[in-house]
Amino acid sequence: MTAYRFRALSAGALFLLLAFLVLAFGGVELWALTIFEVAAFALASVWVLRMAFGRVRPVWNICLLPWAALVLWTWCQYAFGWSIHRYRTEEEALKWLALWLLMAIACHVFTDDSIRSRFRLALVWFAFGLCVFGLVQYFTSRNTIYFLLPVPAGKIFGPFIDANHFTVLMELVTPSALLLALRPSEQRPIYIVVANLILASVVVCASRAGIALVGTETAIVLAASVLGRRSRRRSRERRVLLPIAGLAAVAAFFVLVSSSRPLMERFQEDQPYSVRWNVARATWRLFLNRPLTGYGAGTFEEVFPSAATEDLGMVWQHAHNDPVQFAMEWGAAGIVALIGSVALLLRRKWPREVWLTLVLPLLTLLIHSWFDFPLQIPALAATWLVLLAQVEPAARPGESSPSHSSGRRPGRMARASDRVLKPVHR
Repeated sequence: MTAYRFRALSAGALFLLLAFLVLAFGGVELWALTIFEVAAFALASVWVLRMAFGRVRPVWNICLLPWAALVLWTWCQYAFGWSIHRYRTEEEALKWLALWLLMAIACHVFTDDSIRSRFRLALVWFAFGLCVFGLVQYFTSRNTIYFLLPVPAGKIFGPFIDANHFTVLMELVTPSALLLALRPSEQRPIYIVVANLILASVVVCASRAGIALVGTETAIVLAASVLGRRSRRRSRERRVLLPIAGLAAVAAFFVLVSSSRPLMERFQEDQPYSVRWNVARATWRLFLNRPLTGYGAGTFEEVFPSAATEDLGMVWQHAHNDPVQFAMEWGAAGIVALIGSVALLLRRKWPREVWLTLVLPLLTLLIHSWFDFPLQIPALAATWLVLLAQVEPAARPGESSPSHSSGRRPGRMARASDRVLKPVHR
């Protein structure tokens, strides 16, 4: 098997793993997380064997470094007894090791442009399928998942118990979908429908932070697209107004269909995040008590009641603020991992396509993490790390292009996806 073929098959395996996590309620159930971890370890073992026999060469991506340090620190918390609940920390150590291995495999797989383009295209279509399913479920069976499993509490959308997490997943694919809809191609009408449905689903979910952030992403992508067409003829500039108008009209339509009153009431609430900020402040005080070692990964639910200043009437499994929870559980290592990732994303002037399709959604999720806990959901964390691995694909020394290594050119689908996802130079 050629190196290109092996990477293509591995990309398919990565996509199936991400799809499984999303469809299995975000991977929050123990059975789903266990299946994911076993599959990730098995896939990593195959890659290690291929490297041992010299079939593929190892590569290094600097984006791996902060999260490798976090995984190592988690195992130190477990091994040296720094965690107040070693069993929970052991679970987190296995989870984050599997996530890091998935990211490391992605760094090797996505050194090829055509594979990277097709993977992102598949994510957009997967998101579209989730939106269709989510909307049908929302308007026909709002209190059940998969039309079968009743959930008395929670704001269900698609396979997620919390619709906020669905909007976070859409934040990661919205810029790519918008670029497909705005770029001149034969498939543009199809991608206009895809992008419209993704935006409509976010509106129906009625997530305050999600709507604000997806709206910001949309504005940035539209502005970048319009500015990029300044040097072209006016007739071509006018053509971009059709999909833009369509995006706005469909989003407004779904605001009305989904009942705009509850949505407006959510935005008009007085201090909507006041309780969450109280939880975040109490969590920060816990961090100040153990700033170096932290209390141990996965221990928030056990530790938080000791710092709560009032009875909140419910069990808080997460702080609804990932940076603060990372600091409390991992100590300084948690803060370093997040700040290090942001620094790596902002350290250079990336090409326009990388900024819009990767850096923008990655930063958007980190902003959203100040109001929720997306990095605690395995499906969202895995998708974020796989996209992070694509920001700077490491160069493979001494290895030829896929057309030479496989003895043939990439197929028609690969060439088509390249035309869609890559900038058009004229």
